Order: sequence, then structure tokens, then C-alpha cells
Amino acid sequence: MNSLIKKSLSLVLKTTSLVLRESIELLTNIASINDFIRTGYLDYIPRPDDIFIVSYPRSGTTWMQMILYQLSTEGKMDFSHISEVCPWFDRMLSFNIMDGDDLENLPSPRIFKSHLPYKQIPRGPCKYIYIARDGKDVAVSYFHFYTSHLNFTGSFSEFFENYFMRGKVQYGSWFQHVAEWKKHQKDPDVLFIHYEDLVNDLETTLKRIIHFCEFDVPQERIPEIMERCRFQFMKKYENKFDHISAVIWEKGYKQNAFIRKGKSGSGREYLNDEQEKIFAKELNKMNINLDMTF
Repeated sequence: MNSLIKKSLSLVLKTTSLVLRESIELLTNIASINDFIRTGYLDYIPRPDDIFIVSYPRSGTTWMQMILYQLSTEGKMDFSHISEVCPWFDRMLSFNIMDGDDLENLPSPRIFKSHLPYKQIPRGPCKYIYIARDGKDVAVSYFHFYTSHLNFTGSFSEFFENYFMRGKVQYGSWFQHVAEWKKHQKDPDVLFIHYEDLVNDLETTLKRIIHFCEFDVPQERIPEIMERCRFQFMKKYENKFDHISAVIWEKGYKQNAFIRKGKSGSGREYLNDEQEKIFAKELNKMNINLDMTF
């Protein structure tokens, strides 16, 4: 690779990282995404069969994109990136990636990915699937993401105590994000799913999703869909899921680090006793009970 290409790629990487951070800061400071849409930045008209996949980052959103894609189509892996078939709504909003015509041309059911809090998600006659993951596991996964994709060079303890627990990361506090959505878990347009259920009983969870979305999926397709939604299969196609898969190793970015291990329980391996107490105290303070043992 010659020096000119290296310099060009380096500039692209720096610019992408800066724009991504600035766009996230913009989104998290908007009082109402619906107001933002009405100002003309995004010409989005909701449809009754639109489906929003929502979670706090590193909680299974990409996995759910793959699941919904497999359930709503023939499941061919001929797309260049999952965002083509399941756009990231937040990026569409901040980067003007799609205009009104582009959105209208998407086939139904349109499926969008988002990390927006409940108060900021577009409202309409849509369906919302929220994935909640053990916050300690999220902290570990987010730490690795910041290290591999955003050039964070500190220790896990520094990230956990100074950034994650204080909500000084993209999309703010995990506690507040989950608590807001959990208040609406019994709403008829919301399906509240635990990441751990996807890990431990994928087939049952798939059936819940099929019923909620009113999909017509032949029973004989279920084994194939389950196979394609396994960690091992998605890891083979990681470049179709990592939103900065073109990142190069020269500048400290690591390829094949977006889909890391796909398991639950990493929090127990990283958090010390004091950090466990800090997390539990905040969990109780926010009154978050996900009805499962973390």
C-alpha cells in the first residue's frame, strides 16, 4: 500500500470518527426526534408495518437486524452491508443518507435499527422490538468497542468507572435507557426481549418475534434461519455488519472486532467486587428489574 493511499485512508478514518461522534452528540441532545423530523431534516412517514429494532449499544441490535432480515425475506446474503436492508435510523437522520424517496422505495416491512431512548424514537403506527442485555456485559462489550473502533487506550476500570457508570459514552446512561423502555414493555406495540433469551433459547425467541411482527414464516425454514442467526455464521460475514469494516490496522483500528464473542456473562469476568457493588447500587437506584438473574 503506497503512502498516498495510506494518507487518504487515514484522513477518511479520522473524519469518519469525528463525524460519528459529533452526530451522536447531536442526536442525544435533541429533545424530540419527532421535532427534528418535522423541521425537514428527514422526510420520514411511518407505515403501520414499520419495525424499529431498538437497544442500548452493544446489546444485540445487529444480531436482531440479521434475525428480522432472515424472517422477513428469503435470507440471501447478497447485500453488501446490513444497513442496506435494515437502515440505521440514527445515521440516516444525522448524515442524510436517505431522503424521502429512498425511504418510500424500501419494501415493506421496513425495518430500522436505532439506539434512541424511548422519548426520542419516532412515534407512529409502528412496532418496536427492544433488546435489553445485562448491563455489566454491555460495559465489557462497550469497552472493547471503544478500544477497537474509537481509539480508547485506557483500562477497563477507567472506562467503567469514569465513562460507562457516569453515562459519558455514546447514547448516555445504560440505566436510564433500559429503565425508560422497560416502563413500556407491556405496550401492545412493544416487544421487550432479553439478550440472554436469544443466547439461551433462540428458537422460542424467534417464535415470539414472528408472532409479534405477524410474519408468515414456513416451519421448514426455521432450522435454516436459526443456523444463519448463530454467532458462527454471522462471524463469517462480519464485514457485512461492522459499520466501519473498511477500517485499517495501521491507525490502531482492529478489523473483525465488531462481533466479538456473542455470549453473556462477560461482566463477571471483568468487574471486581467494588465495581459489582457500584453497578448494583445504581441498578437499585434506577429500580431496574429485568426479571432475570444477571
